[in-house]
Amino acid sequence: MNFNDGLDKALLDHDAPIVTDYEFFALGRKLLDAKEWAGEPLKRLPTGWDQIRARNAIRRLEARKSITADADFRSGVWRVIQSTRSGSAEEVACIVDPFCYVSHLSAMQRYGLTDRSPEALHLTTPARSVWNMLRDRKMVEDLGGPPDGEHPLLLRLGFKGELRRRPVIVHESSHPAKPVEVRGEKTRITSIGRTFGDMLSEPALCGGIRHVIDIWERDAEQWADQIIGEVDKMESKMVKVRAGYLLSEVLEIEDGRIDGWEQFAQRGGSRKLNPDAPYAPTYSERWMISLNV
Repeated sequence: MNFNDGLDKALLDHDAPIVTDYEFFALGRKLLDAKEWAGEPLKRLPTGWDQIRARNAIRRLEARKSITADADFRSGVWRVIQSTRSGSAEEVACIVDPFCYVSHLSAMQRYGLTDRSPEALHLTTPARSVWNMLRDRKMVEDLGGPPDGEHPLLLRLGFKGELRRRPVIVHESSHPAKPVEVRGEKTRITSIGRTFGDMLSEPALCGGIRHVIDIWERDAEQWADQIIGEVDKMESKMVKVRAGYLLSEVLEIEDGRIDGWEQFAQRGGSRKLNPDAPYAPTYSERWMISLNV
């Protein structure tokens, strides 16, 4: 088996509908270091592995119709023609941006929390400074060092506005969630607990506060432990206060972690259950929050 055949097999074994220039470089580097595939020595090995050799290998695989340029991206993304799946918008997005994840109303739909079917796919990606930090860490893990003349830079490719004929809305976060992986895919999504937390952080992106409260009243009790754990880790004090009110006074759930959030209640403040509506005089004594819904 020659090196190009090994690359073909490595792409299929990678089990993804697409591959980026960066991922292809990392796969080729690993294959060259191993000098074999499934115990079979590789022939016609390149003398080294750099960006020029990787680009030449991509051209050869394109010529043999193993890969083809992905039309949803300007450059740097390739469809794996023999892949067992074409890739949903969610999965493709999570491959192209290794730090983004499905969030807000799209995550709610995926968990079956809402009967609404958002036309657009909601994704969250870390803010630029956080993204760059994660990039540098990943490059050290994948390639053994930061970008240099031989290593390609892991690029933040972004999206054109549509992916697999579906509109995409990307939100940036300075405090991104730690997402979970969807079994059998490369898709990442907010955990069930964080999804509930995001509903209170940005209800407008989750169907509106009335829809959010309906979901909390119907489903939050069965996920209470996960919700409390995730809300406890969130930076937003306002989310803790809103969640504290709903969990303790609406659902009547008792938990020491909820009691700890009372320190974030502010007497005389203007905190509101619905951030997008005017202040109302009805309020919670315990949580010092306007019940303006």
